[in-house]
Amino acid sequence: VPLTTLTYAPELMADAGGYFADQGLDVSFQSTHGTAQAIQLVLAGSAPLSRIGQIEAVSHVVNAGAPILNVGTVFKKSTIRFVSSAKAPLEQPKDFVGKLVGIPSEGGESETTLDLLLASSGIDPKSVQRQVVGVGPGVFNLVEQGRIAGFMVSIDTAKILERQNPGVAVLNPGDFIQSGAQLYMVSRDDLAKNRDVVRKYLEAIYGALKFMIADDGFDKTLEIMRRKYSFATLEDPDVAKESLREYVRVWTAEGTENVLRTVPESWRRGYEELVHAGRVPAGKDPSEWFTNELVPAGP
Repeated sequence: VPLTTLTYAPELMADAGGYFADQGLDVSFQSTHGTAQAIQLVLAGSAPLSRIGQIEAVSHVVNAGAPILNVGTVFKKSTIRFVSSAKAPLEQPKDFVGKLVGIPSEGGESETTLDLLLASSGIDPKSVQRQVVGVGPGVFNLVEQGRIAGFMVSIDTAKILERQNPGVAVLNPGDFIQSGAQLYMVSRDDLAKNRDVVRKYLEAIYGALKFMIADDGFDKTLEIMRRKYSFATLEDPDVAKESLREYVRVWTAEGTENVLRTVPESWRRGYEELVHAGRVPAGKDPSEWFTNELVPAGP
């Protein structure tokens, strides 16, 4: 995914704000076509780490035996939002039954999030039809035309839609499920040689997060990011600030003392949700799939 969304605010701020440079790092970002490719790049030694979703990370470890490790949970909750019409809103899992929902791609993190959302209320995922659609604001036209009941977008796209259309309803799956966090993943095999690089990377990300969390109003944050980056959400101050406020809530959902840290109980509950939904087998020890050793100390 291109870095044209504030979902990547931690990386953008660490770069534009000089946090990577302060750690002696020269960082470049490589876009990938989904989690599977990101994992393969890391396992092949082409990158020291990647940011992926908890759902896909656990699935690859348990089902495919991927030798990867979570070294820092940056987003504590899902950044996915379900957008629908206020005339026929999708406000809770039962509202999805019998409906056609737009998804970004088949079988990925987003569709699994939908399955977990339904499973959280004991709803058979097969009771909800899916159609691959785009993820931009223009897809809302399909909702208004009654062709789909809703679709999935990032937080900042949801904020754009709310400002453009007073008849928009937004559902946060994080209100119903624990799964959906995003984490920094490394190769177990290469961690020894990349340990110092990964530690410095996380130190830079941590510094960027703390700056944005403390920046009341986000004026300084936006000024710094705009020195190097430009895209629609970032250039709209109202949407950017509303989005960042939401992202701060997601980064600090488990307390400021746990920024970037993986909380064992939350990690375990996420695994159990995947077990309940039939995505992974039971009986595994999720504590073996993460470490907080490289995450900077608390505030």
